[in-house]
Amino acid sequence: MKERTWLILQRDLSVWLREVETATFTTLVLDLTDEGTRAVEAGSTVEESLREALSRAATEPARGMQRAVPDRIQVPNGLVAAMESVLESLQDDAGFRPDTVIEEVTPEEGAEWVFDDFITQIVGRQPAEERLFPEDATLLYEQARRFMEAAPWQHWTSDDALLVDLKIGSQRMEGIATVMGHGSTQPGLLLTPGHERAGTLMESGPGPPPGTLLMQLEGTEGHPDLFLRARRYGWPAESLLTPSFISMREAGFRELDRRESWPVALALAGVVKHFEGGGLADIWGNLDLPSGRRGRYHVRKAPEMEAPPRRGDLIGIKITQDLLSEGSQIQIGVMPPDTLSTFRHDADVVVRGDAVFPAGIRSVPVITITPSNRAFAGVVDRLKRARPLGVTVINRPEGSMLTVMGQRAGYVIANDPAMSRVWERNLKESDGAHVLMVSDGVTNIEEPDPDRPGLGRPGHVYGLFECVLRGGIT
Repeated sequence: MKERTWLILQRDLSVWLREVETATFTTLVLDLTDEGTRAVEAGSTVEESLREALSRAATEPARGMQRAVPDRIQVPNGLVAAMESVLESLQDDAGFRPDTVIEEVTPEEGAEWVFDDFITQIVGRQPAEERLFPEDATLLYEQARRFMEAAPWQHWTSDDALLVDLKIGSQRMEGIATVMGHGSTQPGLLLTPGHERAGTLMESGPGPPPGTLLMQLEGTEGHPDLFLRARRYGWPAESLLTPSFISMREAGFRELDRRESWPVALALAGVVKHFEGGGLADIWGNLDLPSGRRGRYHVRKAPEMEAPPRRGDLIGIKITQDLLSEGSQIQIGVMPPDTLSTFRHDADVVVRGDAVFPAGIRSVPVITITPSNRAFAGVVDRLKRARPLGVTVINRPEGSMLTVMGQRAGYVIANDPAMSRVWERNLKESDGAHVLMVSDGVTNIEEPDPDRPGLGRPGHVYGLFECVLRGGIT
C-alpha cells in the first residue's frame, strides 16, 4: 500500500491577524496522499492546537474524506519536539500508531499558499482561483516595490491617465492605468480594460468593469497577513506600506490569480519607467515572465479629456455659417455604444457633455465633419470655445438647418431638409445622445473596416464632442 503522508502547518493568528488579540495557534493538516485538507483547528498553545487538529483529521476529516491515520507526519522546522510530545496521547485517543515517522521539512510554497487562502477567507477576502507560483509572486512584489520607491502619486493625480498596451506572447490587452493616492494616504495603480478613464466609469456606471486589476499600497490599516506574505517574496521589512492585489470580477472582488499577476507586473513596470522618463514621451519595454514568455508594454499619455463646462441659462446666441469652408463634407451615421471608447482613444481632443448618456441606447448618432480647407485644429478650437450643447435642427420658412448649438455660439453646418429629417429621427431614438466628430476622412461604408463590421474606415479624429439633447430638441 502507498505510504500515507500528512503535512502539518501551524501559525499564530495573533501575529497574522489584527483582530486576534491573544496567542491563537491554528494547525492545518494537509493529506499529501489524498491531496486535501483534512482538518483545521485552533488552540491556545502549540501542543493543544496540534492535538486537536490531528485528532479531528484522523476521526472526523473534512469534505467526506475517509477516516485514516498517517504513516509519516511532516512538520516545519522547530515543531518536531512538540509533535513528539503529543503523539503518545494521539495513540490512545485517535488510533495513531507508535511507529509513525515524524519528519522535519521546509514546506513548499504551495502549502504556504493554502494557509494564506485560509487566512484570506477569515478576513473576508476571496482567494485567487489559481494561486501564484513563487516566481510569479517574486516578480509582482518586485515591481510593486519599484512603484512604491518611485512614488508617482506625489506628482501625478488621477487625471493623469495613461494608455497601456500590454502583450504576453500572442495575447494583447489594452487599458487605462490610473495612479491613485495624490493627497491621500493610500496610493496604488488601477488598470481598467478598454479606453475609458476611471473617473468616467465611476460617473456613468456602478464602478470599474469586470477585468479591472488593482495594486493598492496599504498602511497601518492593512491586514498584517498581507505584510507577512509580502516579506516571503522580498518585501522590505522596514516598509510602512504593504501591497494588496485585487481583481474585480462579475461576482465581486478576488485576490489576484496567476495569469492576472503578469499584466499587473507589466503595467507597474511601464508606469514607473514612464514616470522616471518625465511622463512625456511614449515608453516601450519588456519583462521576462515566469511562464517562459516575454511580456511587452507600451505606455503613453491618454488623450486630453476636457472637463464639461457648467451649463447656464441660454439667453441668446449668434448663429453663423462660417465654421466650415465651402465644399466641406458632412456625414450622418450611427455607431454601437461600445465603439465610442475606440474613438475616444483615437481622438486628439475629447470634450464630454455635462449630461450622462442614457442607459440602454442601442446606437449612438454621429455627425462627422471634414472641412475642405483642412483646418481641422482650427475647427476643433472654435467648437470648444462655443461650448457645444449639441447638434440640433432649426426650422425656417426657407428650409431646415442642421446646427451646432453652443452656450457661446452656434454654427450652421448643413442646409439640407432631408439630412435634418434623418437627424431628428436619430436623436429621438437615442433620447438625444449623440456625437460630433471632426475628422480628415469621412467614414465610408465602401471601405469596410474588418475590426468594426458595419462601419467604414475613419480618418484621423481631431476632435470628439459628446452631447445630450434630451428628447431630440428642435
